[in-house]
Amino acid sequence: MKNKKFLPIPVLILIAVVFGLAVLGEGGYIAVKKIEKYRNKIIFQENILEKAVNVLSGQQGELEKIKEELKSAQKDTAKKTKDLEKTITAEKEKRTAETKSLEEKINQAEIKSVATESATKAREESAQNKISALEEKISQTKTYNLSSIISEWRPLIANVECQFRYSDTGRLYQTSSGSGIAIKFGNTPSAILTNKHVLIDINGYGADSCSAKLLDSSELLTSSDIRSSTKGYDLGYIYINSPSDYFQNLTSNFPSLCSQKPSLGDEIVVLGYPSIGSKNGLTATEGIVSGFDGNYFITSAKVEQGNSGGAAILLKDNCLLGVPTFVTLGKVESLARILDIWTAVEK
Repeated sequence: MKNKKFLPIPVLILIAVVFGLAVLGEGGYIAVKKIEKYRNKIIFQENILEKAVNVLSGQQGELEKIKEELKSAQKDTAKKTKDLEKTITAEKEKRTAETKSLEEKINQAEIKSVATESATKAREESAQNKISALEEKISQTKTYNLSSIISEWRPLIANVECQFRYSDTGRLYQTSSGSGIAIKFGNTPSAILTNKHVLIDINGYGADSCSAKLLDSSELLTSSDIRSSTKGYDLGYIYINSPSDYFQNLTSNFPSLCSQKPSLGDEIVVLGYPSIGSKNGLTATEGIVSGFDGNYFITSAKVEQGNSGGAAILLKDNCLLGVPTFVTLGKVESLARILDIWTAVEK
């Protein structure tokens, strides 16, 4: 039997050292790597922690800033609230004073108004008393009866309507209306006396025909025999060439024409059909002779559009004074003019 051979101890030691170094080298490398990885992880976490700390520090600063701003805003709000309260208090005091002053003024105005109203009422009563006394005085001096005079002249006053037509076609282009009075001068035919401006248009063309209606007759008087004054007066005539017996009798018994000039202040009554007067009949308005203008008598009697061509009666003598004319359209209470009736006779 042969003995086994063993490596020498030095060789074995060397091999063991080499093997150990190999094992230790690989393990050391691994350990170093692990340590380095762990250290990097710690560094990373430290960086994250540092950033978090920085963010928290910034947020803490912002929070402190917000707290300061809030505190400042609270102080400012408190000051503004206090100032507003002062302003409101001052405004209330001002309004209270103004209200009190206004109430005092209203009370004074009411007192003054009552005094003024009392004084006005006293003046009105005084004026009314004077008017009543004057009317009483006038009534005592009157020698005529107004109602009887109007009744006497009423049948003679006519409501006049005229038609204007084109000469070539005969088409109606205009109508006019006014008042008139049935009258007869000497040997002339019976006629309706009215104003010239009722019988012509604005261009001077005459009406083709006119009709007249008397209150106490159902007869409609129609005529184409229409003439105007040649002396420049605002007068016109609608001649009734074939009058009825009623119309002939009416004009034959005509009341008198005034033979004397009236005096300033003489009372008159104007009869006619004004556009704002009675819709169902004659309108009578009283006034006085308030002035003279050539052949015209100025009067205070109310005369309106439509009264043109009516009759003005002088009450004291119960005679036809003239024909109302020269009235401004649409005007009431104007000083109208009455054309002397003798200008119509002397046509």
